[in-house]
Amino acid sequence: MKPESTPADSLKKRFFIFLLLTIVAYVLMRLITNNLSSNTIIEFEMAKTTGNAELMMSGWGPEGTSRFLKGIYSDFLFIIGYTGLLFYGCRYLGYFSGHYIFRKAGRLFSYLAIIAGICDLLENFGMLFTIKQRAIPWVVEFTYDMARVKFSLLIIMLFFIIICLLFRAIDRLARDRKPIF
Repeated sequence: MKPESTPADSLKKRFFIFLLLTIVAYVLMRLITNNLSSNTIIEFEMAKTTGNAELMMSGWGPEGTSRFLKGIYSDFLFIIGYTGLLFYGCRYLGYFSGHYIFRKAGRLFSYLAIIAGICDLLENFGMLFTIKQRAIPWVVEFTYDMARVKFSLLIIMLFFIIICLLFRAIDRLARDRKPIF
């Protein structure tokens, strides 16, 4: 007879599926772009002004522009991967922490992953417009703002995940520790 699965089992399974998808998407992105540096993409996301964006694009040349566009297109798969990873990661690790409050918070924090993914999509569309059309101030600034929101949300979720793991470890250490008296 097969044991009943718990909600944590389902979350764990989805978490690891999206972890695998994220890793595959990252490797594919590196292969497709011929190892285009992540820093190059982040610098362009954070250009903030049309002057900075135009200066960066002028240094790429046709080959660099092609690699950069391939990077943006392949980033769409990576966005799906990391959004799912963080969505289920917040839920699973909130549950895994063993604390009711973290379980509830994990549900709330999981929606931040969706918001971060949407910001990343909008940011990619802004970069595509800037590269394929022209750099206009509000699009470059919008791309910058979406990148800042995305990175802020990612940092918040990573802190939450670390805290959940920390509480799990503390509870395990406390449980395994034998009383002195």
